[in-house]
Amino acid sequence: MRDDTIDTRRRDTLALLGLGTLGTLGMLTPGAARAADFPARPVTLIVPFAAGGATDTLVRTLADSASKTLGQPVVVENKPGAAGVLGANVVARAKPDGYTLTVIPEPVFRLPHLQKTQFDPLRDFTYVIHLTGYTLGVAARADAPWKSWQEMIDDARRRPGKISYGSTGTNGTMHVTMEEIGQKLGIQFNHVPYKSMES
Repeated sequence: MRDDTIDTRRRDTLALLGLGTLGTLGMLTPGAARAADFPARPVTLIVPFAAGGATDTLVRTLADSASKTLGQPVVVENKPGAAGVLGANVVARAKPDGYTLTVIPEPVFRLPHLQKTQFDPLRDFTYVIHLTGYTLGVAARADAPWKSWQEMIDDARRRPGKISYGSTGTNGTMHVTMEEIGQKLGIQFNHVPYKSMES
């Protein structure tokens, strides 16, 4: 069996077990229902990106499997925007009974160092499982005037602020990365934040 097949199966199993252990969260929460009673109603799983993207697809697959295991629906709700931080905001305000969960993207840990937030990512959440990570890249339309990274950088130097790029929001990983590249290379891009850009 190939190593990547074994790794995929392990991740799928751990993800399912991660949601299956939600009953344990009930024991960690004062006044919550006993673990044996969990879940007594549907569980809400917040996706901090738009429907149809990579995170949404993963979470919906996980929710379907977890629903069968838990015997209750795991309802997926999309709350895109703010570089994926809106999901954390929803969970931070929810009753701490294990019935409202979210996927936490990297900007949740960065934002408190840049601006006031509604939560402390280290104290206000109980982390159940690490699901996945992403490899990010820069892409342009096939008919763009450049055919290489260097051609795009050279054009950006000639025309400061005229080359736009999209990201999932201000202070998100894509935004911070492109701004760091711009600073290191002495060029200026035009940042265009979107609610969600996953595909």
